[in-house]
Amino acid sequence: MKKIYSLLFIILILPLVSFSNEGKIDSQPEILFKYDKLKENQEKLRLQVEFNKAILLLEKEEYKKAIETFKVTSELLKVPSFLNIGIAYYKLGQIDNALLYLNNIYDYKEAIYSDTYSYISASYYLYLIKKERKYLETIVNITKKFKTLTEHSKRLVVDTFILLKDYELALKILETMEFPMNMKKALLHLKLKDYTKAERYLQRAKEESYNQSRTNLILWLMVYRDLKANNIQKLLDRLKELEKVKDTFKVNQEYPLKIFFNKAKYTPKEYLNFVTKFDKDRKIDFLFYFAPFVFSDKQEILYDISKGFIFNSEQNVESLEQMVKYNAKFIEIIQDDPIIRVNKMQALLKEDSNSYIYYNLALCYAQISDFHNAYKYFSKAYKLNPGNKLYSVMTLISAEKINRDIKDKEYIVQNIKSKDGMYKYFGHTIYKEYLEPKFKVVFDPLTYNQTIFYKALDYLDKLAINKITLEHPLFVEHYKDPLVYLMKSTIRREGENDYNYFARLQDKTPLNINNNFLEGPLVITKYYVDLLKAIGLFHKADLTLAGEESPSYLRTKALRELHNSNPKESLKILYSLQKKYKLEDKYTMYLIVASQLEDKKYNEALLQISLIKAILKDPGADFLTGVQLVQDLKLNSASQYFIEPYKDSLIDFKLLNFDSLLESM
Repeated sequence: MKKIYSLLFIILILPLVSFSNEGKIDSQPEILFKYDKLKENQEKLRLQVEFNKAILLLEKEEYKKAIETFKVTSELLKVPSFLNIGIAYYKLGQIDNALLYLNNIYDYKEAIYSDTYSYISASYYLYLIKKERKYLETIVNITKKFKTLTEHSKRLVVDTFILLKDYELALKILETMEFPMNMKKALLHLKLKDYTKAERYLQRAKEESYNQSRTNLILWLMVYRDLKANNIQKLLDRLKELEKVKDTFKVNQEYPLKIFFNKAKYTPKEYLNFVTKFDKDRKIDFLFYFAPFVFSDKQEILYDISKGFIFNSEQNVESLEQMVKYNAKFIEIIQDDPIIRVNKMQALLKEDSNSYIYYNLALCYAQISDFHNAYKYFSKAYKLNPGNKLYSVMTLISAEKINRDIKDKEYIVQNIKSKDGMYKYFGHTIYKEYLEPKFKVVFDPLTYNQTIFYKALDYLDKLAINKITLEHPLFVEHYKDPLVYLMKSTIRREGENDYNYFARLQDKTPLNINNNFLEGPLVITKYYVDLLKAIGLFHKADLTLAGEESPSYLRTKALRELHNSNPKESLKILYSLQKKYKLEDKYTMYLIVASQLEDKKYNEALLQISLIKAILKDPGADFLTGVQLVQDLKLNSASQYFIEPYKDSLIDFKLLNFDSLLESM
């Protein structure tokens, strides 16, 4: 809680006669003629001294004695005395008495001009008691009229904007003050996610601190900053520093570190950046979305024919018949919901399945974000047909996605780079785009340049050098594709300023007729959700499809229920999907964690994180485990879990009571 009265003590104790109407004691020659006035001034001086004694009583938390003294001094110093009486009653928990004195000031509008600081202080405490926004607005409106505010008034205005959650304006005013207030600046920068400046001010505050309790608090905030900044090395160094004082460390009990579901983990600007400038994960999702399914095409048949000649021609003919049957079934399956598609494709597997059957199954798994199974089947396809560069490069990319080491990686790379084999252009182009940017593609695309996959890869190439226009072939020839449609909408039109750009996005992004974005491959839904959050329309979009029960849609529905603060329904849907379709993909499992956290099932969420760690060996699960260990001050154990920066968009971590700490500074 703000110690307004201590500030008032500072402002009063220096000019003790500043409350006198004359502003000074009369000169010596006039004493004989103004004895009555001199007595009046001496009485004023005595009351001013009593006022400052009462301030000291407040500092000592002797509120009842302070109140009695302030009632006496109110004869001379009515407004500031009433303010401090109100504060003292507030501290004692006698709210009705506090309101009596604070309202007395608030209703006395002349005090806005005669005692501005006391008036806005009374408004501030009335807000703390009644939580009515009008009192904060009063402070803002009054201070707008005064160009030159005292340091104490500025501080009160800063605190007002903090309560209003306007941290940028609070910081702006704070920067004009003479007092450093490094700790407060650090906390505000943490709120604004400027972790570089937050660290700078925390370091300054630490250098100024001579109190171990405060130093411990700063150290805990530094650990929190390192976690939020994803700065692994600094975090590990800070944990070593924390280890030295952990035996007497208690800050983690007062300000616990907790993981939680964050409905808006990023700012609209960050969400917009996600959909206009792809990070590595979205580029991989993009690849698996546009990558072609492989039917038993001419090249694949030739490869199988060569195997047929090695064994016998009869086996070769049988193999060709199986290919034809597979193609017919696959054409039907490919039209199914992505999750159902995986199950049906899985049912087609046999011990002697051809490489393209494994490849297509892998691609289906990748499109529902199950990258562990995607890697499993890409690698099987590659081993059956190592000459297919598409299979080889997909094996490497899916392995990298799940942080999997491949023993024969060097051999696979050499194989991809060679000039022999199938899908040479795509193999080389994907390898260059995703794994080795300096690699030179020497093959021409030939007829591949007519495919959507070729245009998608070209789009990534142009995006990297900021040369995307509406005339790109992907937009011109494939604008009906749901992902392409959304991507095209985010391209700025010529001469379009920020206002017109956002206005167009808000007007044109479908909010009702959007089924193509809700039940297709996950990359579309994730892109759509990020776009809605970027333009502030996520909660206005209708994510309900009447009568739809497709699993991909139901998973999207679970996400919406979670955002609507209905985690029980979200969990019900997700558990049902897991049971029916045996889903063990990263997206679904983290969605379950987020729902459990929102449902206050913290221990169950921690168990689910352990399950993700065990099944998927995901570095994000490691990171969250490390966060929990840091909270428990198991610092040596925690250090081994911080391997990679944390990326999940649903689950975040925070310091409980952080806001109250900021408001009390």
